[in-house]
Amino acid sequence: MNQFTKQFGKPICVILYAALSALAARKKPLPLLILIATHTVEYFVVARKLAMERDISRGVALANCLAFGFTWWKPIKYGE
Repeated sequence: MNQFTKQFGKPICVILYAALSALAARKKPLPLLILIATHTVEYFVVARKLAMERDISRGVALANCLAFGFTWWKPIKYGE
């Protein structure tokens, strides 16, 4: 799973955002809003603390979390 996340996690996130944005454009924004809310909560639960520990800008951490979810911080946190 770790190697899969490392190689394919970010492209999958981009595809997921594209698909959910297309749904939002068709007046079905709930899945996209849920994804954004989930990634925002993930930032406050995990990524913000990790960013402070590793001297990463909180703005960069939030942007990465919103764009890529756990696929950006998991390798940093677990040293993969």
